[in-house]
Amino acid sequence: MLLAAVLLSVLVLAVNAVVSSGSDGKAARLTRLTYLDDVRAPIEASSAQGGEVEQLRADPARLGREGIGRRMDRVVEQAEAAVAAVQAAEAPPDMEVSRTILVATMAVRARASVGIRHALGQVLTGGADDAAVAELVRRGEELVAADRTYRVFVDSLPRGDTAAPVLPASQWISDARLWSPPEVSSFVAAVRSGASALPVNDVRVLTVDTDPAAVGQQGGVAVLPLVRSIRLEIVVANTGNGPQEQVPVVASLQGADGQLDTARDFVDLAPGQRRSLTLAGLRPPPAGGPATLTVVVGPVAGETPGDDNQRSVSVVLRG
Repeated sequence: MLLAAVLLSVLVLAVNAVVSSGSDGKAARLTRLTYLDDVRAPIEASSAQGGEVEQLRADPARLGREGIGRRMDRVVEQAEAAVAAVQAAEAPPDMEVSRTILVATMAVRARASVGIRHALGQVLTGGADDAAVAELVRRGEELVAADRTYRVFVDSLPRGDTAAPVLPASQWISDARLWSPPEVSSFVAAVRSGASALPVNDVRVLTVDTDPAAVGQQGGVAVLPLVRSIRLEIVVANTGNGPQEQVPVVASLQGADGQLDTARDFVDLAPGQRRSLTLAGLRPPPAGGPATLTVVVGPVAGETPGDDNQRSVSVVLRG
């Protein structure tokens, strides 16, 4: 009888332990679900705010002076609200580190949106373009970093049987190249032109990439492999406030021996629009060696040609 009583007591204790363990697991999962439900809405709102910034970046001419101001006021207000919302959400102890990462993500986005609003306000009120470009490039870098931090937050969420569902992706910058200095400089010029009541005619070359790509640098000269022909990937933009049709884009490759080869195309550009195009078939000098690669866009009617209408690259071709 004594042995049976002992065995029964052990069995009861074991069952209670299993029930308690299961209850603890369910409670932990419920706590995680509650926390993620609390932060899901501000995360989705933040993603929408990023979309508004990307739309502004892609087409500033459509919004105009007043539209840009209203857009950025709304983004800043909502970004700061997202910070407050994720700060207020209570996380379980095993997700406190994840919560800290999420708060940091939203805080950086809010800070960057304030900086973007300030820079664009300076442009619209006649401030220096160089200062605005520098600030916008810096804010773009911060937003790229915040996108990475959000991914760290998602990766930090608990895994296993009691883990909560993974949250959706959240991104403000889909193409970091659009926040590089040449691209931002073009964007600032388009914002300024769009705010002008007078016609502004201005086109420019933003970037030139070679195919094959450079395999190195030698004293500021790009070293390319010796090939039969070179293809160029070019980005041009209309930073004026009026449409431009059939704008010529001409590429030339001239060797040290004076040999010259050219390729051209024509593009239509809406106000503030950037276009990518490919020019192929540029033949390097037969012996390779040094050469100068030049791309020129326009000029268009009413434009005073400047350095931004062309981009030259010194190259050397080697087998």
